[in-house]
Amino acid sequence: MQSMASSLKTNFDISNGMNVIRMMAGAFYAPHIIYKIVGWDASLVFFSKAGLEPALLFLTLSLITESVCAVGLFFGILTRWVGLAAAATMVVATYATFNVKGVGWLWNKGGVEYLAFWGVVSLVLAWMAWQAHWAKR
Repeated sequence: MQSMASSLKTNFDISNGMNVIRMMAGAFYAPHIIYKIVGWDASLVFFSKAGLEPALLFLTLSLITESVCAVGLFFGILTRWVGLAAAATMVVATYATFNVKGVGWLWNKGGVEYLAFWGVVSLVLAWMAWQAHWAKR
C-alpha cells in the first residue's frame, strides 16, 4: 500500500498527462457546481423542464454527485469508480439538455458536444485507473 505522501506525489505528477487530464476533468466541475448554487431558482426550473422531478431532489443529487466527482477526479481518489460516476453524470446531463433544448451538438448553441467530450474523458480515466489497478494484482 502506498503511503499518503507517495500517493499524493504520484497523483499530482504533472509529467504524467493522464494526471493533468484527470485534474482538469475534476476542476471543470467547480463552475457547474457554483452556477447551480448561485442560480438556484434557474437550476430548479431547468431540472423541472428536463423532466427530472422532483426538481429539488434531482438538483441536490446533482450537486452531491458533481462534488464527489470533482474531489475524486481532482485528487485521484477512487478514480476508477468516480470516473464511471462522472461519465454517468454526463449521460444524465445530456438527457436533460436534449429534453430542454432539443437535440443539438454544438455546445455554443446549447448542444451536448462538451458533455460528450467530458463523458468520454471520464470513461477513459476510469478505464486507465482500472488498468492500473489490475496491473498491481
